[in-house]
Amino acid sequence: MPFPCYRLSSDDLVIEIGDVVDAHEEEAAERELRTVVTGSGARTVIVDVRTALVTAALVDVLVRVHRAARDRGTVVCVVARRPLARKVFRVSRVSRTLLVAATLSGAAALTRGCRPAAEERDERSGRNAGR
Repeated sequence: MPFPCYRLSSDDLVIEIGDVVDAHEEEAAERELRTVVTGSGARTVIVDVRTALVTAALVDVLVRVHRAARDRGTVVCVVARRPLARKVFRVSRVSRTLLVAATLSGAAALTRGCRPAAEERDERSGRNAGR
Protein backbone atom coordinates (compact mmCIF):
# COMPACT_ATOMS: atom_id res chain seq x y z
CA MET A 1 0.00 0.00 0.00
CA PRO A 2 2.32 2.78 -1.18
CA PHE A 3 1.44 6.38 -0.34
CA PRO A 4 2.60 9.22 -2.59
CA CYS A 5 4.95 11.61 -0.84
CA TYR A 6 7.02 14.69 -1.57
CA ARG A 7 9.24 17.13 0.30
CA LEU A 8 8.45 20.71 1.21
CA SER A 9 12.08 21.08 2.30
CA SER A 10 14.93 18.83 3.37
CA ASP A 11 13.35 18.58 6.84
CA ASP A 12 9.65 18.46 5.84
CA LEU A 13 7.92 15.49 4.21
CA VAL A 14 4.29 15.29 3.04
CA ILE A 15 2.62 11.87 2.75
CA GLU A 16 -0.72 11.75 0.93
CA ILE A 17 -3.48 9.32 1.86
CA GLY A 18 -6.13 9.37 -0.84
CA ASP A 19 -7.88 6.07 -0.20
CA VAL A 20 -9.88 4.73 2.70
CA VAL A 21 -7.85 2.61 5.11
CA ASP A 22 -9.99 -0.26 6.42
CA ALA A 23 -9.25 -2.74 9.19
CA HIS A 24 -7.93 -5.31 6.70
CA GLU A 25 -5.43 -2.71 5.36
CA GLU A 26 -4.44 -1.32 8.76
CA GLU A 27 -1.26 -3.35 9.24
CA ALA A 28 0.04 -2.69 5.72
CA ALA A 29 -0.75 1.03 5.99
CA GLU A 30 1.06 1.33 9.31
CA ARG A 31 4.07 -0.59 8.04
CA GLU A 32 4.29 1.63 4.94
CA LEU A 33 3.92 4.88 6.91
CA ARG A 34 6.53 3.84 9.48
CA THR A 35 8.94 2.84 6.72
CA VAL A 36 8.53 6.15 4.91
CA VAL A 37 8.76 8.24 8.09
CA THR A 38 11.81 6.39 9.39
CA GLY A 39 13.61 6.24 6.07
CA SER A 40 12.97 9.86 5.13
CA GLY A 41 15.13 11.47 7.78
CA ALA A 42 12.56 14.26 7.94
CA ARG A 43 12.09 16.12 11.21
CA THR A 44 8.53 17.04 10.29
CA VAL A 45 6.01 14.75 8.58
CA ILE A 46 2.64 16.02 7.39
CA VAL A 47 0.10 13.31 6.60
CA ASP A 48 -2.36 14.76 4.09
CA VAL A 49 -5.64 12.85 4.47
CA ARG A 50 -7.51 13.56 1.23
CA THR A 51 -10.40 11.17 1.74
CA ALA A 52 -13.64 12.27 3.39
CA LEU A 53 -14.01 8.91 5.12
CA VAL A 54 -11.64 8.61 8.05
CA THR A 55 -12.00 5.15 9.60
CA ALA A 56 -11.15 4.00 13.10
CA ALA A 57 -8.38 1.93 11.50
CA LEU A 58 -6.78 5.03 9.98
CA VAL A 59 -7.09 6.96 13.24
CA ASP A 60 -5.39 4.11 15.12
CA VAL A 61 -2.61 3.89 12.52
CA LEU A 62 -1.94 7.63 12.67
CA VAL A 63 -1.78 7.62 16.47
CA ARG A 64 0.69 4.73 16.49
CA VAL A 65 2.83 6.30 13.75
CA HIS A 66 2.76 9.62 15.63
CA ARG A 67 3.98 7.97 18.84
CA ALA A 68 6.76 6.05 17.09
CA ALA A 69 7.86 9.20 15.26
CA ARG A 70 7.76 11.29 18.43
CA ASP A 71 10.06 8.78 20.13
CA ARG A 72 12.56 9.42 17.30
CA GLY A 73 12.23 13.20 17.56
CA THR A 74 9.97 13.62 14.53
CA VAL A 75 6.84 15.77 14.58
CA VAL A 76 3.75 14.40 12.80
CA CYS A 77 0.83 16.59 11.80
CA VAL A 78 -2.35 15.55 9.98
CA VAL A 79 -4.12 17.59 7.32
CA ALA A 80 -7.83 16.75 7.30
CA ARG A 81 -9.09 18.79 4.35
CA ARG A 82 -12.75 17.85 4.63
CA PRO A 83 -15.01 18.95 7.50
CA LEU A 84 -16.24 15.40 8.15
CA ALA A 85 -12.67 14.13 8.40
CA ARG A 86 -11.78 16.87 10.91
CA LYS A 87 -14.92 16.03 12.88
CA VAL A 88 -13.81 12.39 13.20
CA PHE A 89 -10.48 13.50 14.70
CA ARG A 90 -12.24 15.94 17.02
CA VAL A 91 -15.03 13.57 18.17
CA SER A 92 -12.58 10.72 18.76
CA ARG A 93 -10.47 13.15 20.81
CA VAL A 94 -7.44 12.19 18.79
CA SER A 95 -6.89 15.89 18.12
CA ARG A 96 -5.63 16.02 21.71
CA THR A 97 -2.78 13.72 20.71
CA LEU A 98 -2.25 14.56 17.04
CA LEU A 99 -1.77 17.99 15.52
CA VAL A 100 -4.68 18.35 13.06
CA ALA A 101 -5.08 21.15 10.52
CA ALA A 102 -7.50 21.89 7.69
CA THR A 103 -4.84 22.91 5.17
CA LEU A 104 -1.27 22.11 4.26
CA SER A 105 -0.16 25.63 5.14
CA GLY A 106 -1.97 25.34 8.47
CA ALA A 107 -0.18 22.09 9.20
CA ALA A 108 3.18 23.63 8.32
CA ALA A 109 2.44 26.51 10.72
CA LEU A 110 1.37 24.12 13.50
CA THR A 111 4.54 22.10 13.21
CA ARG A 112 6.62 25.22 13.51
CA GLY A 113 4.78 26.35 16.64
CA CYS A 114 3.69 29.59 15.04
CA ARG A 115 3.20 32.48 17.43
CA PRO A 116 -0.13 34.17 18.12
CA ALA A 117 -1.05 36.92 15.67
CA ALA A 118 -0.74 39.65 18.34
CA GLU A 119 2.92 38.77 18.96
CA GLU A 120 3.64 38.83 15.23
CA ARG A 121 2.07 42.29 14.82
CA ASP A 122 3.97 43.65 17.80
CA GLU A 123 7.24 42.22 16.50
CA ARG A 124 6.72 43.85 13.09
CA SER A 125 5.96 47.23 14.66
CA GLY A 126 8.91 46.93 17.03
CA ARG A 127 6.74 47.08 20.15
CA ASN A 128 6.71 44.52 22.95
CA ALA A 129 3.14 43.86 23.97
CA GLY A 130 2.71 43.62 27.71
CA ARG A 131 6.42 43.52 28.43
